[in-house]
Amino acid sequence: MCVYTLEKKLNSELGINMKYSQCKYCSLLKSQGFSYVASFVAVASIVASADVVNAATFSFSFGNENGLVDGTVEGTIELPDGDGTFSATSIIVTSAPTELGYTYPLDFFNSTGIFENSFTVENGMIDKENTQFEVEFAANVVFGLRTSFSGGASFLTDSGNPNSSTFNTGVFDSDSSTLIFSVPSVESTPEPTSIITLLGVSVLGLAKKLKEKN
Repeated sequence: MCVYTLEKKLNSELGINMKYSQCKYCSLLKSQGFSYVASFVAVASIVASADVVNAATFSFSFGNENGLVDGTVEGTIELPDGDGTFSATSIIVTSAPTELGYTYPLDFFNSTGIFENSFTVENGMIDKENTQFEVEFAANVVFGLRTSFSGGASFLTDSGNPNSSTFNTGVFDSDSSTLIFSVPSVESTPEPTSIITLLGVSVLGLAKKLKEKN
């Protein structure tokens, strides 16, 4: 269907009678009527593509207490917005001691297996006492946040010597005493009610302008 036919069809469905003359694409694109139809189509596309799910991004950090490598591990965690118990949808280590041998950022959701993935958010903050995350990489556990398998430790092991029985070959905090979660930064997509309101205003404006043309 050409753009001329599309415009005529849309205006017909809106119940607006207009006199049409056959036009070329260039003159059609210059017409005011088509610009309003294009606006309507653009808004409708926004409605169709809007994602109504919100996400909260937290930062975390922990230091070395009992491991072989001194330093701090920092990163980000992405969870659904709001309070509750969730599985993280993204955990990325953004910085850690170079001695560990990794390339950063280090995305653990590209790893071979995640054994624990549970975070409880209360009053907009992650509750450290109800957090467990443990990931396996290359058949060895290399990263954990207050894991139950290791007695509540947080760690990032040496990439060349993961030692899945002790976990202390890199940065290791046996009781997660240094583990800190920051206040989240919430990134919200447009709410459905706002989008619907925008669409309604656009349709009414389109109908009014086209009627004024008659």
